[in-house]
Amino acid sequence: MFNSLQSKYIRKKEFYETAPLQRSDSDNGRYALAVSNILQNQYLFDNFKRNSDYCKVLEHVNQAQGQEYLNVIRSRSNDFFDLSLSTLLLWDQIGNPRKFKFQGVDNLLSPTTLRYIKVASDLFLLFGKKLNRIAEIGGGYGGQCLCNDYLLGYKRFTLYDLPIVNRLIERYLNYHLMENSFETTTINEKPPSDYDLVISNYAFSELPLRTQIKYAEKVLTNSPRGYLTMNSGLIGSHTNSEDRLTIEDLENILPPFDLIKEVPLTGAYNYIIVWGHDPSRIGKDFRKVD
Repeated sequence: MFNSLQSKYIRKKEFYETAPLQRSDSDNGRYALAVSNILQNQYLFDNFKRNSDYCKVLEHVNQAQGQEYLNVIRSRSNDFFDLSLSTLLLWDQIGNPRKFKFQGVDNLLSPTTLRYIKVASDLFLLFGKKLNRIAEIGGGYGGQCLCNDYLLGYKRFTLYDLPIVNRLIERYLNYHLMENSFETTTINEKPPSDYDLVISNYAFSELPLRTQIKYAEKVLTNSPRGYLTMNSGLIGSHTNSEDRLTIEDLENILPPFDLIKEVPLTGAYNYIIVWGHDPSRIGKDFRKVD
């Protein structure tokens, strides 16, 4: 039933938000079109986390990966899971995400939300909670922002994404009552700004070279702290790596950083760039890339 209703509202085959040389992997013609349809129909919004074209970009964490994220969260000596179980995971209904049974948990849980909670736990260990202005490159639908808001108490979030995706972020986050505040923007709309921390879950690594450089100039180099989960930059790491900044390029552009392993590893060449972090955590809670 959902697929037939979904196809009813598709009027175009492709919809792009940027010019060809500026397109990220997600600006593939189908993703922006899916978001456009989702925003125009309440039923599609109520079920957007099951939209096939949308799930190719977001909401594709599987049950096995979700269990690994849960294991990492539970292995740490903080109360993130218990706090999340009574808040974020309990409220996780908007968009009708796929949920699964996990070991030792009575509730059905979304593996994607477990991933966001694990990232928030990473941020806590690496940077603590006493930060105010946070930038996120690639806001998705605002899931990571919402987790950071409840678990970390960061004061002000700026989310960079495609214009139409920003509309989805605004709608999704405004379905919740946040502890703090957020704004959405694009790289063209926001002047160079200072942030306490900049984060990205793959989105920065999937931008074309020219756009990566612009984000580096206007966002990354203005932040004394950073956490970027990457799937490009290493040799062999990405099908379009020739149009991406390499590790050597990033070493010349960014503040001094460490490369740490993505756990669980969701792609053979994935890794995380961090800077401005607590160095005592490396080797204890995080492992450097060999």
